[in-house]
Amino acid sequence: MTGPRSAMDALRGQLADARGPRYWRALEELIEQPAWRSRLQEAFPQLSRLEPKLDRRGFLKLLGASLALAGLGACSRPPQEQIVPWVRRPDQLPPALPRFYASTLACAGDVAGVLVETHQGRPTKIEGNPAHPMSLGATTPAMQAAVLELWDPDRSQGPVHEGVASSWDAFGDEVRGLAARFARDGRGLHVLSGRLDSPTLAAQRDAWLARFPGAQWHAYEAIDEDNALAGAQLAFGKPLCARHHLDRAQVIVSLEADFLASMPGSLRHGRDFITGRDPASDHFNRLYVVEASPTLTGAKADHRWPLASAQVGTFALELGELLGLPGVRAGQSSGIPQRRLRALAQDLDSRHGGSLVLAGRTQPPWVHALAHLLNEALGNVGRTVEYYAPVEPWTSSATSLHELTEAMADGRVDTLLILDGNPAYATPVDAHFATHLAKVRNRIHLGLYRDETAVACQWHLPCAHPLESWSDLRAADGTASAVQPVIAPLYDARSAHELLAMFLGDGQSPRARVQATWRAQAGTDPEAFWTASLQQGVIARSAPPAQAVQVDHGFLARIPAPADQPGLELLFAPDPTVWDGRYANNGWLQECPKPLTTLTWSNVALVSPELALAHDIKNGDAIELRIDGRHTQAPAWIMPGQAARSITVLLGYGRRHAGRLGEQLGFDAYALRSTDAPWRTDGLRINRTGAHYALATTQRHHTMEGRAPVRNATLDAFRTDPAVAQAHASVPPSLYPDRPHGEYAWGMSVDLNACIGCGACTIACQAENNIPVVGAEEVERGREMHWIRIDRYYEGDARAPRIHHQPVPCMHCEHAPCEVVCPVGATVHDSEGLNVQVYNRCVGTRFCSNNCPYKVRRFNFLQYSDLHTETLKAQRNPDVSVRNRGVMEKCTYCIQRIETAHVAADREGRRIADGEVLTACQAVCPTQAIVFGDQQDPASAVSRQKASPRNYALLEELNTRPHTTYLAAIRNPHPALEDDA
Repeated sequence: MTGPRSAMDALRGQLADARGPRYWRALEELIEQPAWRSRLQEAFPQLSRLEPKLDRRGFLKLLGASLALAGLGACSRPPQEQIVPWVRRPDQLPPALPRFYASTLACAGDVAGVLVETHQGRPTKIEGNPAHPMSLGATTPAMQAAVLELWDPDRSQGPVHEGVASSWDAFGDEVRGLAARFARDGRGLHVLSGRLDSPTLAAQRDAWLARFPGAQWHAYEAIDEDNALAGAQLAFGKPLCARHHLDRAQVIVSLEADFLASMPGSLRHGRDFITGRDPASDHFNRLYVVEASPTLTGAKADHRWPLASAQVGTFALELGELLGLPGVRAGQSSGIPQRRLRALAQDLDSRHGGSLVLAGRTQPPWVHALAHLLNEALGNVGRTVEYYAPVEPWTSSATSLHELTEAMADGRVDTLLILDGNPAYATPVDAHFATHLAKVRNRIHLGLYRDETAVACQWHLPCAHPLESWSDLRAADGTASAVQPVIAPLYDARSAHELLAMFLGDGQSPRARVQATWRAQAGTDPEAFWTASLQQGVIARSAPPAQAVQVDHGFLARIPAPADQPGLELLFAPDPTVWDGRYANNGWLQECPKPLTTLTWSNVALVSPELALAHDIKNGDAIELRIDGRHTQAPAWIMPGQAARSITVLLGYGRRHAGRLGEQLGFDAYALRSTDAPWRTDGLRINRTGAHYALATTQRHHTMEGRAPVRNATLDAFRTDPAVAQAHASVPPSLYPDRPHGEYAWGMSVDLNACIGCGACTIACQAENNIPVVGAEEVERGREMHWIRIDRYYEGDARAPRIHHQPVPCMHCEHAPCEVVCPVGATVHDSEGLNVQVYNRCVGTRFCSNNCPYKVRRFNFLQYSDLHTETLKAQRNPDVSVRNRGVMEKCTYCIQRIETAHVAADREGRRIADGEVLTACQAVCPTQAIVFGDQQDPASAVSRQKASPRNYALLEELNTRPHTTYLAAIRNPHPALEDDA
């Protein structure tokens, strides 16, 4: 036999000498497996043989249950209460035009202001609220997907008692009996909620505890910020929240802090961070990241150093010792070379008051306290970081959960009211929550779905969606804003406010209750204050002021001695799309490729290339994970850049009761989690089981072989030669004259320096353009339908590669290869430079897809769009056609938005203004990486970007003359560390 004996041998060779292509998307490509090469020779992965593995029932299950809620009358009901639109309603507003309402959403641990787009009373799209300080017009993928959650036909539709449909009247009788029984002291009455981000709900909690003095209120979140608050308690003697100003920082150090994606305030952090990375500016920040498992923040780092999570604190101690902090001694080495530490210390020391150190939720409290000490010593407090007191008293999730489970185990809980949570699933296995819950006499659950906790309770009550109910929320910086309904409840559902009011005998309407919370701040004109708060989507003067702080160095004496870490460490992380499991039934999020693995519809155990070699593990191999008597089986995924002895499992899968899309997917990582070590633990043992999982990943789909799709350069190289990104290819002259344009020539510019790969653009495009969900088996065949994909590339050594993300929509080529091969003229060029698709001409030859070098066309191999379920039909954008089986589709530059702007401009006798048309992907981008406009206008933002020396066209050597171009990414490595950046 010639050549490498196996893929593992080939990978071992690559790790030894680091040879291979400069950019690579998958380990198979890096090692040039013959099977991978033959795959590339196939013209298009979508041409794989259609194997009807699904019967009719299974297929309809994926598409959303066509029998559910047929003829639902509430789909198009307008809100029953008068609410103030964010945009002032003009007289005689045509009913076909959308209306926007300001509201607030809490999704995936973050709170931000949003604008909800409605069509005739139907919410169809979420946009960010530019007036909200923690949104600035951007949204997260989970916020985009909230509109699909609203219309989900699997949501609970009415009260259920002992598994049988009941009514709110029947439950009201139960409440009156319970309220009378607990009226004396409330002993035995308990409530379990999530984190109290709502001031109004907090006020109701206080009223509840006053009404039932012996009652207890518990708060638990599976993904909490307890380590950060406990760290502030260590450092300052009281729990404080931090406001980080990344736009003011020149040097940023992340101690396993994923501030661009999973930390509260990530939208604002992303905007501020990218503001400090303008190559045209004199000040370009530098980011150092130390982490065990790759994150989106690590992918944007100028220096990313893989390190076991247990060693991150040692690294911080070494850094503090080099900076000369009194009392800081490392005692041992973290394993990071001293030359790197010295360069970092010098960089921080030279930016007094202009640096920032952040610690992530996975690090213990003493590491957070040490980060506060470093910021104080570096002069950052009051400049790049401020502190404010949490509005609500803090009790850790672990403590609160332990108190409740202990009380249930001892029989001290007579009645438990669970508010919109799923603790029977999302609690550590050693809490035995479901077992202890069975001992409670009266179990009441309020939730969107009949989930694992609902099944274990006598009463399950449907919860109103945030788009159906009144409330208020505080964002990460303390800013409060109202949650207002944009549609009457689709089902027989009520909010947590209404449920608590039933126990309290409070007859106030939900709106009046929220207004009463803020009456003290309203001044002399409460109505004007309230109207302005709704219009702007922000409650004025609601953010708490910054406090003066001083670190108590006493915590240094209480830092635990470093322990031996034999074997492997196990880490837990929220899933990038389904979070802690609450979004498991959301098809948009399930099918959105996870930013770093590009996996869909499953979770995995992330292992390093070194560990995979040692155990002969391949992607998809089943491995058994054992730790402290707990065990589970998981599919492995080899993660370039993973710390050598760390394995990371993603939470949120293995659901048993989630809805028809979310059940029986992946494995339950909570089966390995413990209450005393929720984020990391040592002593993990693994072994291969011999089984193999088929994983739906997109990382090898739509490959542009042998080209240089992403371009990047160092800041020094760019300043020396601004055209450094242009030196890749020459454009051959064309034999054909340029196509004449009309009044506009639309174009797009994507700044790879700003893109963080979050995926918000993908979900926004899906919501705007009625893009269907196809399911895991179709994704495996390469048939996902997203119009804009995020390609992820690695560069360099598999043990610590640089990571690049590149959004790829349709290029709208001037010389489009797809147009010349269509036999029926279904893909044509219009007068404004758009490559448009005429759906009713398309006969499905797929010649255009085969001839597209960018692989951006999507074909409906099956009837993916659900044309029957009433709620899903109501969710769709009425301005965009729903495509049928046998039709090709692709990015249209949101032509419906262009036409809306045309109508408005023509009516007013003017040109379309620059920035008047925002594509869906552009509007939600947290870092403003996408710019769209008229490239014939030299003053337009897109023309200015295309005039940048960083501008380049993808596959420009093919002379397709794309209207979508890119700006090369710029890195800023430390001069002394450039060789290993």
